[in-house]
Amino acid sequence: MSIKDTEKKLYDSSDSNVERRGHSESEFDLEKSNENKIHFVEKKSNWEEFHTNWLDNDKKTAIYLGAIILGIVIIFALGYIGITKFKQTAFSENKVSIIVEGPETADSARNTRYIIKYKNSNRVSLENVEINLNHSENFYPQENENIKIENDRNVKISLGKIKAFTSGEIEISGKFYAAENYMVYLQPTLKYKPQNFNSFFEATSQFGVRITSSPVELTIKTPQEALDESVVEYEISYENKEGVNLANLNLKLEYSEGLIFQNSMPTPISGNNIWYVGDLDVGARGNIKIKSKVDGQQYDVKLIKAIIYSNENGGEEIVYGKSEEVIKVVVPPLAIDLKVNGKNAVNINLGRSLNYKITYANRGNIGFKDVVIKLKIDSPVIDYTKIGLERGAYNSTTKDFTWKVSDLKHLSRLEPGDGGQIDLEIPLKEDLAIVNPEDKNYIIEALATIDSSDVAYHSLGNSKNITSAVLSKLNSKIIFENLINYEDNDIKNYGPVPAKHGEETTYAVNWKIKNVSNAVSDFKVYAVIPTWLKWKGVVFPQGEDITFNERTNEITWNIGNLENGVGFLSSPREIKFQLGVIPEANQNERDLRIKQEIKITGKDTFTNEDIEINKNYR
Repeated sequence: MSIKDTEKKLYDSSDSNVERRGHSESEFDLEKSNENKIHFVEKKSNWEEFHTNWLDNDKKTAIYLGAIILGIVIIFALGYIGITKFKQTAFSENKVSIIVEGPETADSARNTRYIIKYKNSNRVSLENVEINLNHSENFYPQENENIKIENDRNVKISLGKIKAFTSGEIEISGKFYAAENYMVYLQPTLKYKPQNFNSFFEATSQFGVRITSSPVELTIKTPQEALDESVVEYEISYENKEGVNLANLNLKLEYSEGLIFQNSMPTPISGNNIWYVGDLDVGARGNIKIKSKVDGQQYDVKLIKAIIYSNENGGEEIVYGKSEEVIKVVVPPLAIDLKVNGKNAVNINLGRSLNYKITYANRGNIGFKDVVIKLKIDSPVIDYTKIGLERGAYNSTTKDFTWKVSDLKHLSRLEPGDGGQIDLEIPLKEDLAIVNPEDKNYIIEALATIDSSDVAYHSLGNSKNITSAVLSKLNSKIIFENLINYEDNDIKNYGPVPAKHGEETTYAVNWKIKNVSNAVSDFKVYAVIPTWLKWKGVVFPQGEDITFNERTNEITWNIGNLENGVGFLSSPREIKFQLGVIPEANQNERDLRIKQEIKITGKDTFTNEDIEINKNYR
């Protein structure tokens, strides 16, 4: 039988005996069950039965009420969060600004107008608002009913309240006093309290102004060229050309290395580069003349910079004018160098000697014939009677020393690379005659020159000679006298003379001070006396600044400033004080001599030399 016939046989129900087969009755027989009215019911799980019994109507009501309450709480919470967030976003520091608008350049002493603009882009108002304008001391603002000047660096402007989404501006005018190209800064700060805050905030900015002119015209007159080892003289001139008086001014110079200060008129108040100008009213002018030695190589450029300024309480400089010039160094073929005591400049005491050394050489590439060397020196402090000169000659009319071929044979022709040295000792007087107030601040200038008949060097335009100069300043001489008297017109002494054991005898000590040539500052006299001497506290004249330290037995007399010529043009500075002694059994007459170890100190205001003199009186 084929497969198809087999399938037909199997699945053809019309010919099947299966349906005709009988079977036993069962409760699961659907036909029988229907006849007997039997019903099938779906059986529920234990969880479904528990859930049906637990979730009754009361519980459902409670759940519904809880859900409603929870919804209300959530709505209120979201509302609170929203309101808080709204308030927080109602203010932001970034939405508050302040700026300055106006010219970025300004002339000194010219009234200049600026606008301070402020803006509030927040949804809340700003309260207790004020503007603090910080500025350099060089800016002088104009005060009015809205603008209050707090100090030389700050202006205060009270605004009160700035409403939400509003802006405003304040006009401020003032004048700048600063050097040309100087930068001055204006820094406004807006201080405020937002309406929804209890704390203060600040907004700030900065505005720079470049100064295009100076209130003080400052000029430097100097030669464009200078020979190496020569001395140049330059003049610093200043004038107040603007509309305000200036007070307490100083002038400062900055030099390039190789410009060696020698002297000036007037003298500096500090170092070699600061001068006191003082008050400079409108239209007032002045000048300072300075001499410096030049030391450099061929075509070196030396810078001189002048600054006129004042010092504020904090020590900061307020600049009112600047100027600068340059000098080009030219090296000549013939070179000469002069030193005094091994230096370019020295301070010297009366009674000492100045040792000059002249060094010369041919730095060119050809020889020079008939070379002549001179040293010019003239000063009333030189003791010409004691000058010893082995070679060369001194001319009292021209005040110079000269060396020629007759003195130094190799000067007949100085070949390239050749040179030599001349030494000369110049003694100073022991004492000076001081007859008028101008007898002070003595300067000893020495100028060495070299020239040849083969060369005339015209670099400076006024001399064919090649020069080198040095400078010496004379320190003031202090003359101190220490006198001890029993008989004195101003102090009454008592006790036996000579002193006796067990009895006190007093003496008057008399100090006298003379000052020869320069003013001296911070002048003091110290003395240490033996323990057996007693300070009696009697001083003449009264009012002198003299003290006694009982623990150290030191006497200090503080004079302060001592003018030049004291003791010559006026009476000596003098003080008297009383000391007492009660001899002990172990002391003889020699032991009872009044011993003093004296130290004198001060500062020479002309040479800036510290003074210290020590004397022992036995």
